[in-house]
Amino acid sequence: MRRRIPIFPLPGVVFFPETTLPLHVFEPRYREMLADALAGDRVLGIQLLNPAGPPDDAGRPSVFEIGCAGEIAEHEPLEDGRSNILLRGVFRYRIEREVPAGRLYRVAEVTERPVTPLPAGDPSPDRRRRRLLADVGRLADAVGRSQAKELPDGLSDEGIVNEILTRLGVDAQDGYRLLAMDALADRYAFAEELVVSMQRRLDLLAPFRPPRIEPRWN
Repeated sequence: MRRRIPIFPLPGVVFFPETTLPLHVFEPRYREMLADALAGDRVLGIQLLNPAGPPDDAGRPSVFEIGCAGEIAEHEPLEDGRSNILLRGVFRYRIEREVPAGRLYRVAEVTERPVTPLPAGDPSPDRRRRRLLADVGRLADAVGRSQAKELPDGLSDEGIVNEILTRLGVDAQDGYRLLAMDALADRYAFAEELVVSMQRRLDLLAPFRPPRIEPRWN
């Protein structure tokens, strides 16, 4: 499916479907973009800036071709014209071309790119999901963040992996590599390897952690 959406280029930010992204909107061009989106379908495209790419003919910075569209789930207008918004990721896309729109912000023609799901009818998806959630739970317990095990209800397999990767705080380079992966199985594999690697680093540091001091009550 091809459509036109406004794009919001950002440095160091990668957005995934079924996750949320809080943003503070203050520049005039993005205030205009937000106003137009609120009056329309409430959809914005979050696009990672490509620092190694050349600027376009208009001198605008280069962006990577894969992005994620978000629907404005919450909007808090502030007195001075700025706004706080919360985006909910709705679909992944590829930019086909940018189009002139007579606006301060950039508009692109994009094609939606759903990921290839895990194989249907195979018991491995359930096992992979349970194993990944168990590994994340153990990691959260190890750092004293047991609440991190609680994920939003109703997430798909893709949403579970995307939410976990977002919470683990992958950097922009790895984040974009993950966003560009067409197969959900590849994202699962990366998430599993990342969680195991983080757990191993915690285990290596365990002898150097200070002992936990229990409170004493009189």
